[in-house]
Amino acid sequence: MQHDHVGTAAPTLDIRGAFVRRTDLSGTSLRRANLAGADASNAVFRDADFEGALLTGTILRGADLTGAKNLTIEQLSEAIIDDRTVLPAYIDRNKLGNSTAKK
Repeated sequence: MQHDHVGTAAPTLDIRGAFVRRTDLSGTSLRRANLAGADASNAVFRDADFEGALLTGTILRGADLTGAKNLTIEQLSEAIIDDRTVLPAYIDRNKLGNSTAKK
């Protein structure tokens, strides 16, 4: 039996390691996107859809995630945020703690 990538899809957007500071990505579909290691400091992600997005090492310092959809605590725990990062209302900042990236 062969199980090569059955039921999985390639990322829809691959900007790993990119410099996207202060970029306005409001309303963008980032489903299954690879943003690993990208510098998105002070970027705007209002109402963006993060379902399945990879955020390992993504710098979200000062980013605006107001109204972001399908963003999880697990994804944010992999990213780098600070007190200026605006989280969606359904994310409890206290649950993020100072956890390190999970492998």
